[in-house]
Amino acid sequence: MVTINNQDLRDVYHYLATIENVIQKEIKLINGNKFHLDKIVPEQLAKVYSQKEKTALAFADQIVRTSYESSVVSLMSTFERVVFAKYKTTFGTLKNVVKDNSPNPMDYYKSRENFLNGNIDKLSGIIYLIERQISNGLLQKLKLLKDHRNYIAHGKRDVAPPAVEMKLADIAKTLDEVIREIEG
Repeated sequence: MVTINNQDLRDVYHYLATIENVIQKEIKLINGNKFHLDKIVPEQLAKVYSQKEKTALAFADQIVRTSYESSVVSLMSTFERVVFAKYKTTFGTLKNVVKDNSPNPMDYYKSRENFLNGNIDKLSGIIYLIERQISNGLLQKLKLLKDHRNYIAHGKRDVAPPAVEMKLADIAKTLDEVIREIEG
């Protein structure tokens, strides 16, 4: 099992890894026994997808795909929550430093706030802010994950799917490494 240092990210990863494990075990039982699908779906779906092996397997594949995509979005949203909390704490600290050490702090603060608020309400703004603070390899992985999340979250439209599909453990580890570098 991968080591994730950030508590919030670790908890979510553990939940998602458990769900993924349960799904994989159940899906294995469908191969060669299409009626096993009826044991794992809600009652109203019993016998809807299990009548033909091809249909049962296609439905099982979609369960795996949907679970993975939901997990990517969940990990990324947890990462964003953690990073934005850190950003707001840092921004509050900067505000206090400016307030305590500047002859005209509010004007500076307002212009600084206007500058930052235009960019830092989205993950792309955070990425821009930290791009010189983390290694290029880690930055590229983070950008790939952002693109992957966007592809999933925005209906898989208008863009090609991401070139690489990472395992949940690799996603969680990458996001945790970014958080550690930010805290650094």
